[in-house]
Amino acid sequence: MINDATAKYIVENKNCFEDLKQVASQLAGLLVLAAAGSKEGSPDHPVLGAARELYREANDALRRARPTDQACKHHAHLTRAAASIGIALKEAGGGLNIDAILIPLRAGYTELERAADALPGFEKIAYRRACCVGARIQ
Repeated sequence: MINDATAKYIVENKNCFEDLKQVASQLAGLLVLAAAGSKEGSPDHPVLGAARELYREANDALRRARPTDQACKHHAHLTRAAASIGIALKEAGGGLNIDAILIPLRAGYTELERAADALPGFEKIAYRRACCVGARIQ
């Protein structure tokens, strides 16, 4: 059973969680472009600037958060996710070295998944329910 203070924490920190997911997705998209050899997959891409700003806002919100005892596990996972995603963003500024970015990015996303499991109201992407599951790509 979620108490009122924890419910307030959930409401106040949902955007932070969603913003960190968005930053991770934007970085992953740039890595796909870079891996495909696209000229769009560069450290100068405008999406990287937008991701940095969104990350800054999410990280600021995370620092202001006041987790309850029930929310401490969630907050710890969210804090670790932000730290790992921050490392990935920093690495992206020096060029799109896929491994240097992907390792902390994966760690950050894993922590986001753990945060989603720690409290209700934080949704992770369920690929097994995606429209293309089972589709064969030729």
